[in-house]
Amino acid sequence: MSPNDYAPLAVDRGAHQGLPNNTEAEANVLSAMLLSPDVVDDAISELRIDDFYRPAHRELFVAMVSMNERAIPIDSISVVDFLASEDKLSAVGGEAYILELVGNTISLANWQHHAEIVRRDSLLRELIKAAGQISELAYDAPLDAKEAVDQAESLVLKITDREVSSAYRSLTDFMIEAYNEAAEIAAAGGQAHGVATGFPSLDRLLLGMREGQLIILGARPAVGKTSFALNLALNAAADGCTVGFFSLEMSGKEIAQRLICAHAALSISDFRTGRISPEQWANINEATQELSKLDILIDDTPGTTITEIRAKARRMLHNKERAVIILDYLQLVSPPAGRRAENRAVEVSEMSRALKIMAKDLGVPVISLSQLSRAVESRTGKRPQLSDLRESGSIEQDADIVMFLDRSADEQEASRDDRPDEGVTRVIVAKNRSGPIGDVDLAFVPASTKFYELDGIHGEG
Repeated sequence: MSPNDYAPLAVDRGAHQGLPNNTEAEANVLSAMLLSPDVVDDAISELRIDDFYRPAHRELFVAMVSMNERAIPIDSISVVDFLASEDKLSAVGGEAYILELVGNTISLANWQHHAEIVRRDSLLRELIKAAGQISELAYDAPLDAKEAVDQAESLVLKITDREVSSAYRSLTDFMIEAYNEAAEIAAAGGQAHGVATGFPSLDRLLLGMREGQLIILGARPAVGKTSFALNLALNAAADGCTVGFFSLEMSGKEIAQRLICAHAALSISDFRTGRISPEQWANINEATQELSKLDILIDDTPGTTITEIRAKARRMLHNKERAVIILDYLQLVSPPAGRRAENRAVEVSEMSRALKIMAKDLGVPVISLSQLSRAVESRTGKRPQLSDLRESGSIEQDADIVMFLDRSADEQEASRDDRPDEGVTRVIVAKNRSGPIGDVDLAFVPASTKFYELDGIHGEG
């Protein structure tokens, strides 16, 4: 079948049925606005200009919105005068139609129900329009078909998630939010307000991982980035959060093995080789039962793109109140098809910016793991720093929080004053837009890939 085989059907159906509308409900809402100043503000906040289907009603609503903004009283005489001055009185049906609306006094009783009808029909018209745009996307898809799917999904979600209130809010509204947040933190004894990391000293630095934040976790290979990320996932899920874990390096089965071993305090080597005692089997069974109650969603698709991650994350977190996204790791993400940049640094920069936008769009913290460049190995002092972020570009600029994991390679290195002690993994908070920076020392048990906090915060700035 060709596109032309479908087009006549869509046109004929639309012409036969017409777009959803209820002009009587529109008229009743406008009547109520003309009759009561109290209705005006409520109606303007609940309805948009495009919600009105009949052009005359749309013009009349525009006029009353404009009059309200200019503090002009809204009544039949003032509206007629305003429309006449704008040379639009005839476009709404003249003075006679205004007087007809004013005469409909019963409209005041049910105007809110009628406003819901107007909104519903407007929503259906938007859905029909989106369906046409999605059809065009399907027939004229870009090189990356998955991006077309994401755009289509976004079109539908914009309709279903429509916010009636204005996009802007007063400073007072935000001050109330800030005050309430401070009160909650104080009532909790200064504990984390956002998603907790599960490490008390780290939570005191970060005050939890907040919605809309991009958090970068960097480390050299084999220092424990993935293990630490899984510890964060486990702790957040145990605290009641939904965790979306995107693993581009490790399979879902390997992640499950690590989570079971961390929870059961079991050597992952013994688990994989089957050297498991009856007592350990009991611990494993208990761990699997407890882990199965946690809301951890894993996607281990290799070579995925930011577009795919955004689309999948949106579906993962739909109707979830508290959530966090974890990506392992940034340098393994593929650029969208047909958008390969002149160098990898530019690509990674674009992807870090996309992750920040995704965090704000979804309203959740996004934790992205990142490799460090080899420059850290060549320095005398091997403490990671912001410039060590591999193919950094704008990563450190986009990130709200940058943390590094640092560990001494051997006993000789650990003996130096500026290096972590042997067996210690140091979490370095190198950037923190909403709080102080500092170091937190953790003990790492390699066999079970489990981290434990040691002795609080060092070098707080």
